[in-house]
Amino acid sequence: MKLDEFLPEAPLLMGKMDELNAKLGLNSEEMLRKAAGDTGESPAFGIDYIVNTYIKNQIAFRKQLIQDLQTIAFQVEEIRGPLSHITGEVFRRGVTFEPTKPDPDKGESERLEKFMRDCNVFDQSFEEVLRQFHWDINTTDDGFLYLHKEYFHEEGGTLRSKTMELRRLNPALMEFDLNDEGLPKESHFLCPLHREEAKEKQGKCEAEDDCGLDMRPAMYKYSNRNQIHYLLDSEVIHVSKFAPTETYGWSPILTIFEKALTLIGMDRNLYRYFFERKMPSAMLMVSTDDPESLKQEREAIAAQTRSDPNYIPMVAVSSKTNRGRVDMVRLFHTLQEMDYLPVKEEIRERVAALWGVSPAWQGTPDAFGGLSTQTQQLMVMSRVVEADQRLFHEKVFPRILEAFGIEDWKLHLPHPEEKAEATRINFTSQRVQIAKILTELGFDVTLKQQDTSMDDVDFVVVDNNPDSSHG
Repeated sequence: MKLDEFLPEAPLLMGKMDELNAKLGLNSEEMLRKAAGDTGESPAFGIDYIVNTYIKNQIAFRKQLIQDLQTIAFQVEEIRGPLSHITGEVFRRGVTFEPTKPDPDKGESERLEKFMRDCNVFDQSFEEVLRQFHWDINTTDDGFLYLHKEYFHEEGGTLRSKTMELRRLNPALMEFDLNDEGLPKESHFLCPLHREEAKEKQGKCEAEDDCGLDMRPAMYKYSNRNQIHYLLDSEVIHVSKFAPTETYGWSPILTIFEKALTLIGMDRNLYRYFFERKMPSAMLMVSTDDPESLKQEREAIAAQTRSDPNYIPMVAVSSKTNRGRVDMVRLFHTLQEMDYLPVKEEIRERVAALWGVSPAWQGTPDAFGGLSTQTQQLMVMSRVVEADQRLFHEKVFPRILEAFGIEDWKLHLPHPEEKAEATRINFTSQRVQIAKILTELGFDVTLKQQDTSMDDVDFVVVDNNPDSSHG
């Protein structure tokens, strides 16, 4: 007797078991390999469930949130001022490129210089794009640079790319392409040559021209005119500064959100106080039994005052109940009474301190309390600028040079001139001071090289009496 005659449902059950094992990745060959100790893999974790749930819930409001943060950054002077100072200092001496070896390729430098003058279809310079990118990092804590590439499929099956332009993408329109487990590069796959439709499973491209390329996983998705464009990780440069995580950063404006709204309310209140002013500043309340006589007297006083500004009026108030009085009710408070200026100055310093901008850089006269205080503030600001420049040197410039295939040159943001000059003077002063001390101890101290600049001053020390014992 055959098995299918004894158990006619057995083949169907075996087929379902094989299908289930295939879906779970438990096929017999793989089980045998793992049993033999060939391969093994630890579990891969995505973003925490709580964080992933929060991102999915907030993604519908992300566009409006980022737009509100950008509006606040441009509208509030206490935020826009410090950010403009930082960006201005980071790029104050421009973006330069330097050779990395003695005999660099001149063709690469010409290609790089042409790209720095015009790097996209809007004729933006390289520095202009980086300034926008740097502004996004300091406002939303998410900066996105898009490397627009053109792909070539060679006959041997090799896929090559050529970077056409560099664009800054609005953070409000950028999202990470995450699956339900919080993992990137697992939701959609696309062919670099045929990007019209992204697939949910990895495999070969099924386009009509049969390119046969492997589908690549998407890392980002960009919303443009109600269309979703999936982008590869090699096409986007993402940088966070304040709170870098696996995905999005955390905008510093959210930390001082109430303070920013307070500043907006204070400016509006000041505007209405001095410009609109639709109600009187005060009101006189007179207790009298004869209001008509008071009105006539008031009109007579006004007429007399118009003819003689030095006229001193006298008002008689009658009261039969012996309780007559005149009260003045203030409808507006002065700026001193509201403590307006100290409060605004305190909020200004708190907001600027979040970005590391000292009061000296905001034109505050009280900030210049002395030479040591001013020097310390300049040092703090210089460190902030250096930290921002480091982001470009480590995370942005290497990716851009790699995309353009440039190996003999490197991009560089020079340090602010104030710090560099102070450092050179400090080093020279220390050398001169050491030379002076050695001369007093009896050593011969001479210049190592004549006719040299102040930055390269160096000394040679010679002992006059070798038998003597100096310390």
